[in-house]
Amino acid sequence: MNKILNISIWTFLLSLIVIVTGFVTVSKKELTFEKPVVIIDYDTDHRFIDENDILFHVLNKEDTGSLMLNRFSVTELEDKLSNNHSIKEAQVYKTIDGELVINVKQRRPIVRIFSKNESYYIDEKGVLMPLSNKYTARLLVVNGALNEPFAKRYLFNYSNLNDSLTDKTLLDDIYRIADYIDKSEFWKAQIEQIHVDKVSGLSLIPKVGNHKIVFGGIDNLDGKFEKLMIFYKKGLSKTGWNEYSEINLKYKNQVVCTKRYN
Repeated sequence: MNKILNISIWTFLLSLIVIVTGFVTVSKKELTFEKPVVIIDYDTDHRFIDENDILFHVLNKEDTGSLMLNRFSVTELEDKLSNNHSIKEAQVYKTIDGELVINVKQRRPIVRIFSKNESYYIDEKGVLMPLSNKYTARLLVVNGALNEPFAKRYLFNYSNLNDSLTDKTLLDDIYRIADYIDKSEFWKAQIEQIHVDKVSGLSLIPKVGNHKIVFGGIDNLDGKFEKLMIFYKKGLSKTGWNEYSEINLKYKNQVVCTKRYN
Protein backbone atom coordinates (compact mmCIF):
# COMPACT_ATOMS: atom_id res chain seq x y z
CA MET A 1 0.00 0.00 0.00
CA ASN A 2 2.83 2.39 0.93
CA LYS A 3 4.60 1.45 -2.29
CA ILE A 4 1.52 2.35 -4.36
CA LEU A 5 1.15 5.64 -2.46
CA ASN A 6 4.81 6.54 -3.05
CA ILE A 7 4.48 5.78 -6.76
CA SER A 8 1.36 8.02 -6.96
CA ILE A 9 3.11 10.87 -5.18
CA TRP A 10 6.18 10.66 -7.44
CA THR A 11 3.96 10.47 -10.53
CA PHE A 12 2.12 13.63 -9.41
CA LEU A 13 5.39 15.45 -8.70
CA LEU A 14 6.85 14.52 -12.08
CA SER A 15 3.67 15.68 -13.81
CA LEU A 16 3.80 18.96 -11.91
CA ILE A 17 7.45 19.48 -12.94
CA VAL A 18 6.54 18.87 -16.58
CA ILE A 19 3.66 21.38 -16.39
CA VAL A 20 5.79 24.05 -14.68
CA THR A 21 8.60 23.51 -17.17
CA GLY A 22 6.07 23.93 -19.98
CA PHE A 23 4.89 27.25 -18.56
CA VAL A 24 8.46 28.47 -18.24
CA THR A 25 9.15 27.48 -21.83
CA VAL A 26 6.05 29.31 -23.05
CA SER A 27 6.91 32.40 -21.00
CA LYS A 28 10.40 32.47 -22.49
CA LYS A 29 9.07 32.05 -25.99
CA GLU A 30 8.74 35.44 -27.66
CA LEU A 31 5.17 36.29 -28.60
CA THR A 32 4.52 37.43 -32.16
CA PHE A 33 1.59 38.94 -34.05
CA GLU A 34 0.72 39.55 -37.67
CA LYS A 35 -1.12 42.87 -37.44
CA PRO A 36 -2.27 45.22 -34.65
CA VAL A 37 -5.92 45.21 -33.66
CA VAL A 38 -7.20 48.73 -34.40
CA ILE A 39 -10.39 50.01 -32.78
CA ILE A 40 -11.62 53.49 -33.78
CA ASP A 41 -14.43 55.25 -31.99
CA TYR A 42 -16.97 56.08 -34.71
CA ASP A 43 -19.72 57.24 -32.35
CA THR A 44 -20.08 60.38 -34.48
CA ASP A 45 -20.41 60.51 -38.25
CA HIS A 46 -16.90 61.90 -38.63
CA ARG A 47 -14.31 59.85 -40.51
CA PHE A 48 -11.09 61.82 -40.10
CA ILE A 49 -8.98 58.69 -39.59
CA ASP A 50 -9.11 55.04 -40.55
CA GLU A 51 -7.09 51.91 -39.82
CA ASN A 52 -4.42 52.73 -42.41
CA ASP A 53 -3.77 56.10 -40.73
CA ILE A 54 -3.19 54.33 -37.42
CA LEU A 55 -0.92 51.67 -38.92
CA PHE A 56 1.14 54.41 -40.58
CA HIS A 57 2.18 55.59 -37.12
CA VAL A 58 2.80 52.09 -35.79
CA LEU A 59 4.45 50.03 -38.53
CA ASN A 60 7.40 50.51 -40.85
CA LYS A 61 7.37 49.65 -44.56
CA GLU A 62 9.42 46.53 -43.92
CA ASP A 63 7.03 45.24 -41.25
CA THR A 64 5.49 42.21 -42.93
CA GLY A 65 4.74 38.73 -41.63
CA SER A 66 5.20 37.93 -37.95
CA LEU A 67 6.22 40.84 -35.73
CA MET A 68 7.89 40.56 -32.32
CA LEU A 69 5.57 41.94 -29.66
CA ASN A 70 8.35 43.12 -27.35
CA ARG A 71 9.66 45.41 -30.10
CA PHE A 72 6.77 47.81 -29.60
CA SER A 73 6.60 50.26 -26.70
CA VAL A 74 3.08 51.07 -25.56
CA THR A 75 4.11 54.51 -24.27
CA GLU A 76 5.97 55.47 -27.45
CA LEU A 77 3.07 54.41 -29.65
CA GLU A 78 0.60 56.44 -27.60
CA ASP A 79 2.88 59.48 -27.90
CA LYS A 80 3.14 59.05 -31.68
CA LEU A 81 -0.60 58.71 -32.11
CA SER A 82 -1.31 61.73 -29.91
CA ASN A 83 0.60 63.87 -32.43
CA ASN A 84 -2.09 63.15 -35.04
CA HIS A 85 -4.33 66.24 -35.21
CA SER A 86 -7.45 64.10 -35.64
CA ILE A 87 -6.88 61.93 -32.56
CA LYS A 88 -8.31 62.96 -29.21
CA GLU A 89 -7.09 59.97 -27.20
CA ALA A 90 -5.14 56.78 -27.91
CA GLN A 91 -4.82 53.74 -25.65
CA VAL A 92 -2.38 51.00 -26.60
CA TYR A 93 -1.94 47.69 -24.75
CA LYS A 94 -0.69 44.14 -25.20
CA THR A 95 -2.74 41.05 -24.41
CA ILE A 96 -1.45 37.88 -22.77
CA ASP A 97 -2.06 35.93 -25.97
CA GLY A 98 0.23 38.20 -27.97
CA GLU A 99 -2.00 40.85 -29.54
CA LEU A 100 -1.18 44.54 -29.87
CA VAL A 101 -4.41 46.50 -29.43
CA ILE A 102 -4.82 50.17 -30.37
CA ASN A 103 -7.97 51.96 -29.23
CA VAL A 104 -8.46 55.45 -30.67
CA LYS A 105 -10.97 58.25 -30.12
CA GLN A 106 -11.36 61.01 -32.71
CA ARG A 107 -11.52 64.71 -31.95
CA ARG A 108 -14.92 66.24 -32.55
CA PRO A 109 -15.02 69.66 -34.23
CA ILE A 110 -18.07 71.85 -33.60
CA VAL A 111 -17.41 74.78 -35.94
CA ARG A 112 -15.44 75.51 -39.08
CA ILE A 113 -13.63 78.84 -39.33
CA PHE A 114 -13.07 80.64 -42.62
CA SER A 115 -10.41 83.17 -41.72
CA LYS A 116 -8.39 85.30 -44.14
CA ASN A 117 -6.89 82.97 -46.78
CA GLU A 118 -7.29 79.82 -44.62
CA SER A 119 -9.76 77.52 -42.94
CA TYR A 120 -9.72 75.26 -39.87
CA TYR A 121 -11.93 73.80 -37.15
CA ILE A 122 -12.43 74.45 -33.45
CA ASP A 123 -13.19 71.25 -31.56
CA GLU A 124 -15.51 70.64 -28.62
CA LYS A 125 -12.72 71.43 -26.13
CA GLY A 126 -11.96 74.80 -27.70
CA VAL A 127 -8.76 73.71 -29.44
CA LEU A 128 -7.97 74.60 -33.06
CA MET A 129 -7.87 71.67 -35.46
CA PRO A 130 -6.53 71.65 -39.05
CA LEU A 131 -8.61 70.44 -41.97
CA SER A 132 -8.25 66.90 -43.24
CA ASN A 133 -7.39 66.06 -46.86
CA LYS A 134 -9.57 62.94 -46.72
CA TYR A 135 -12.73 64.08 -44.94
CA THR A 136 -14.74 67.29 -44.59
CA ALA A 137 -17.05 67.71 -41.61
CA ARG A 138 -20.44 69.33 -42.19
CA LEU A 139 -20.65 71.87 -39.41
CA LEU A 140 -21.66 75.32 -38.34
CA VAL A 141 -19.42 77.71 -40.34
CA VAL A 142 -18.00 81.15 -39.55
CA ASN A 143 -16.97 83.72 -42.15
CA GLY A 144 -16.80 87.46 -42.74
CA ALA A 145 -14.37 90.02 -41.30
CA LEU A 146 -12.14 87.50 -39.57
CA ASN A 147 -8.35 87.35 -39.58
CA GLU A 148 -7.18 84.79 -37.00
CA PRO A 149 -4.17 82.82 -38.31
CA PHE A 150 -4.14 79.16 -37.38
CA ALA A 151 -0.38 79.15 -36.82
CA LYS A 152 -0.65 81.91 -34.22
CA ARG A 153 -3.54 80.46 -32.25
CA TYR A 154 -3.51 76.67 -32.58
CA LEU A 155 -1.95 76.08 -29.13
CA PHE A 156 -4.71 78.03 -27.38
CA ASN A 157 -7.55 76.35 -25.54
CA TYR A 158 -10.43 78.77 -25.90
CA SER A 159 -12.62 76.93 -23.43
CA ASN A 160 -10.19 77.94 -20.65
CA LEU A 161 -9.78 81.61 -21.56
CA ASN A 162 -11.37 84.27 -19.39
CA ASP A 163 -12.51 87.77 -20.21
CA SER A 164 -9.57 89.42 -18.43
CA LEU A 165 -6.89 87.92 -20.67
CA THR A 166 -5.20 90.45 -22.91
CA ASP A 167 -4.65 87.84 -25.62
CA LYS A 168 -8.33 87.05 -25.88
CA THR A 169 -9.47 87.20 -29.51
CA LEU A 170 -12.68 87.00 -31.50
CA LEU A 171 -12.16 83.23 -31.65
CA ASP A 172 -12.95 83.07 -27.95
CA ASP A 173 -16.40 84.60 -28.55
CA ILE A 174 -16.94 82.38 -31.58
CA TYR A 175 -16.09 79.27 -29.60
CA ARG A 176 -18.47 80.18 -26.79
CA ILE A 177 -21.44 80.80 -29.06
CA ALA A 178 -20.62 77.72 -31.19
CA ASP A 179 -20.40 75.62 -28.02
CA TYR A 180 -23.78 76.94 -26.88
CA ILE A 181 -25.34 76.05 -30.24
CA ASP A 182 -23.67 72.62 -30.26
CA LYS A 183 -25.17 71.75 -26.87
CA SER A 184 -28.73 72.54 -28.00
CA GLU A 185 -30.41 70.12 -30.38
CA PHE A 186 -32.79 72.85 -31.53
CA TRP A 187 -30.19 75.53 -32.25
CA LYS A 188 -27.81 73.00 -33.73
CA ALA A 189 -30.50 72.05 -36.24
CA GLN A 190 -31.55 75.67 -36.85
CA ILE A 191 -28.32 77.73 -37.17
CA GLU A 192 -25.94 76.99 -40.05
CA GLN A 193 -23.67 80.04 -40.19
CA ILE A 194 -22.15 82.82 -38.09
CA HIS A 195 -21.15 85.96 -39.97
CA VAL A 196 -18.61 88.41 -38.54
CA ASP A 197 -19.16 92.10 -39.23
CA LYS A 198 -16.84 94.87 -38.00
CA VAL A 199 -19.81 97.12 -37.19
CA SER A 200 -22.66 94.89 -35.97
CA GLY A 201 -20.55 92.06 -34.56
CA LEU A 202 -21.83 88.50 -34.89
CA SER A 203 -24.90 87.59 -36.92
CA LEU A 204 -26.53 84.17 -37.12
CA ILE A 205 -27.84 82.75 -40.38
CA PRO A 206 -30.58 80.12 -39.92
CA LYS A 207 -31.26 77.11 -42.11
CA VAL A 208 -34.99 77.92 -42.18
CA GLY A 209 -36.19 81.40 -43.08
CA ASN A 210 -34.76 84.16 -45.24
CA HIS A 211 -33.47 86.45 -42.49
CA LYS A 212 -30.38 87.13 -40.42
CA ILE A 213 -30.20 87.34 -36.64
CA VAL A 214 -28.03 90.22 -35.39
CA PHE A 215 -26.46 88.90 -32.21
CA GLY A 216 -23.74 91.46 -31.53
CA GLY A 217 -21.35 90.23 -28.82
CA ILE A 218 -21.72 87.23 -26.52
CA ASP A 219 -22.79 89.28 -23.51
CA ASN A 220 -25.98 87.87 -22.01
CA LEU A 221 -25.66 84.77 -24.19
CA ASP A 222 -28.44 82.83 -22.48
CA GLY A 223 -30.77 85.83 -22.48
CA LYS A 224 -30.38 86.49 -26.19
CA PHE A 225 -31.12 82.90 -27.14
CA GLU A 226 -34.10 82.88 -24.78
CA LYS A 227 -35.47 86.04 -26.44
CA LEU A 228 -34.97 84.49 -29.85
CA MET A 229 -36.72 81.29 -28.82
CA ILE A 230 -39.73 83.23 -27.50
CA PHE A 231 -39.87 85.28 -30.71
CA TYR A 232 -39.71 82.12 -32.82
CA LYS A 233 -42.58 80.57 -30.88
CA LYS A 234 -44.82 83.62 -30.51
CA GLY A 235 -43.76 85.82 -33.41
CA LEU A 236 -42.58 83.90 -36.45
CA SER A 237 -45.07 81.12 -35.84
CA LYS A 238 -47.81 83.66 -36.66
CA THR A 239 -46.16 85.86 -39.31
CA GLY A 240 -44.13 83.22 -41.13
CA TRP A 241 -40.41 82.61 -41.46
CA ASN A 242 -39.88 85.10 -44.31
CA GLU A 243 -41.75 88.09 -42.88
CA TYR A 244 -38.57 89.84 -41.69
CA SER A 245 -35.17 90.45 -43.24
CA GLU A 246 -33.45 91.06 -39.90
CA ILE A 247 -34.02 90.09 -36.27
CA ASN A 248 -31.93 92.17 -33.88
CA LEU A 249 -31.16 90.85 -30.38
CA LYS A 250 -28.67 93.56 -29.34
CA TYR A 251 -31.21 95.65 -27.44
CA LYS A 252 -32.05 94.87 -23.82
CA ASN A 253 -35.38 93.17 -23.13
CA GLN A 254 -36.62 93.47 -26.69
CA VAL A 255 -36.36 92.05 -30.18
CA VAL A 256 -36.17 94.62 -32.99
CA CYS A 257 -37.21 93.37 -36.42
CA THR A 258 -36.86 94.80 -39.90
CA LYS A 259 -39.81 93.97 -42.11
CA ARG A 260 -39.23 92.61 -45.60
CA TYR A 261 -40.92 94.65 -48.34
CA ASN A 262 -39.97 92.81 -51.51
